[in-house]
Amino acid sequence: MPEDREATIAYWNERRALHDQQAPVDSTPLESAYDRSMRLGYDETQARDYQSALINFRRALAERPSDYYATQAVRNVTAYIAGEKGQSLPSLEAADLTVASGHYSGESAYYRYMRLGYAAAKERQFSQAADYFRSALYERPDDRMATIAYWNQKHALISSSAGTPAKVDAATYDRLMRLGYDATQRQHFQQALNHFEAALRVKPGDAYAEQAVRNVSSYLQR
Repeated sequence: MPEDREATIAYWNERRALHDQQAPVDSTPLESAYDRSMRLGYDETQARDYQSALINFRRALAERPSDYYATQAVRNVTAYIAGEKGQSLPSLEAADLTVASGHYSGESAYYRYMRLGYAAAKERQFSQAADYFRSALYERPDDRMATIAYWNQKHALISSSAGTPAKVDAATYDRLMRLGYDATQRQHFQQALNHFEAALRVKPGDAYAEQAVRNVSSYLQR
């Protein structure tokens, strides 16, 4: 129940108590120029701001010339821009849509997101599938299979919607809030702040996202 008031209050009360007791230090891994450019590029692609995404992916490629992920990102975003102009989109490398079953007991976040992404892709729920694969990329930023799967779903979404604005639904907000809570649990406070602020952009004025931003900001300040 992502919007449950009692659970939200209880969670943040315990986080505050834990913070006061342990005085945690932000342990968010340092973000390289390459990683930052790729993250911004993915975010801008999600928002269909392809020109800005292309700029950031090219910056990432400048940091790591011949990098597979940055190269594929530049290639696909360039294709999306061409698609908006009515030009044909080149076919993308097909992802292997087989995924091992039985990852339920002790299943890692990466495998859970990949499994859910493949299930959504099978049902042709391209936006939801892209969200799940993007979540898998948060867990393993350099993972080749998640990268291919993500871009395949973005390609399918663009092809099916003919450039119409992406519909923002509760799944995107819920995913960002979940990622924020997970990052907070790992004491990756800067990363958590990024997720909560993104959730707030999806749902401006949302009380839960605003509270999460305030609390994580206080952890960073202390």
